[in-house]
Amino acid sequence: MNAHKALEAVKKTKEPKLLNASFNQDQSCFAICHESGFRVYNTDPMELKMQRNFNSISNSDNSINGSGNSGSGNSGIGLISMLHRTNYVALVGGGKQPRFPINKVCIWDDLKKKPSIFLEFMSPILNVLLSRIRIIVVLKNKVLIHAFESKPKLLSSYETYDNDSGVADLSISENISLLAFPGRTVGQIQLVDISPLNKDRNLISIIKAHKSKIRYISISTSGSMIASASETGTIIRVHDTSTCSLLFEFRRGLDKAVITSMKFSPNDQKLAVLSDKNTLHVYNLQTQLQQHQQATELLQQQQMLQQGEWEITNKSHFLKKLPLLPNYFKSTWSFVSKNVGNKDDYINDFGIIGWSDNESIIILWKFKGIWEKYVIVENNDELALPGSSGSGMSNGTKHNRWEVVREGWRSFGDLN
Repeated sequence: MNAHKALEAVKKTKEPKLLNASFNQDQSCFAICHESGFRVYNTDPMELKMQRNFNSISNSDNSINGSGNSGSGNSGIGLISMLHRTNYVALVGGGKQPRFPINKVCIWDDLKKKPSIFLEFMSPILNVLLSRIRIIVVLKNKVLIHAFESKPKLLSSYETYDNDSGVADLSISENISLLAFPGRTVGQIQLVDISPLNKDRNLISIIKAHKSKIRYISISTSGSMIASASETGTIIRVHDTSTCSLLFEFRRGLDKAVITSMKFSPNDQKLAVLSDKNTLHVYNLQTQLQQHQQATELLQQQQMLQQGEWEITNKSHFLKKLPLLPNYFKSTWSFVSKNVGNKDDYINDFGIIGWSDNESIIILWKFKGIWEKYVIVENNDELALPGSSGSGMSNGTKHNRWEVVREGWRSFGDLN
């Protein structure tokens, strides 16, 4: 890997190289789709595991596209969803010449190199989520759950408020399978337990998360937390999935932004958030230590200075304890952030994030068509006492700052 090659060497384009990208359930793999088909890669190191170019399929094989069009140019895939590390992926047509209709989901078996299941709907498909026993299809105003069988049967359906972005997430752990999507009221999130043991109990919870429409949601690996952002994009809230109580409220910024991706780290201790401003924020979710007496705190700080150990704490304004101040001064900010965009791009790129481990973040850029790796590291050369930064932000008891460093990148190359 050439980690030092300038990003300007990547061919600039006004058309996205990737139509879509998504990580599998444990973020160990990811899939990309484009105008000619799809690919599946190992997350880190980035290694090609599966590839299918539909524009190279012979005319005699074109009947499998399910569209009734036998033209060999129909090869675009607009949505892709993986099923762990298996040979099954869910595909929906997209791009200039869709391989499949945009209202039909294809469960592709790459071992047999052909579709195994088709499901057709009355409106465009906006998102698809898979488990080993369920196929979840997200439409603009409805979420449908089917059994993952050779002839899938509809198990349940739920109405939603206008969900133009196909917002939904599915968490699969040993004990619970939680499906989250917007509710029927603006700003609300529906949580549904789709575990096989609870299939007849129809367990549904409602979280009143925001005042505006839900733009992005993400469930933690363990299924114990759910993070959400509204269309405003200034506040990130994290709720407990079992009690629906608010655990954390984080500020991303003051200006409106579109949250393009949000993901919990594998150990559930960090939350990474990426917006259309191309700023990556990372928040600490570890349980905050109780306040001790001032003398005890000073002693602990002295011990930490001697031992070189630092607690990761999110930033806050040094005036936060003063009364009658606006909520801005009381906000909790990310403990580390970085602008990961490229100012020379023709158009603001759209990134999808995942974690390769608890300290490493992967970003998949749709327009540039590249894979990037960022690592959270300690900056031991810089000491900053609380309240010493020009913005008024401090990190509580943490005296040395953390930073996000780009470790490497790779291009997906020619996707035709």
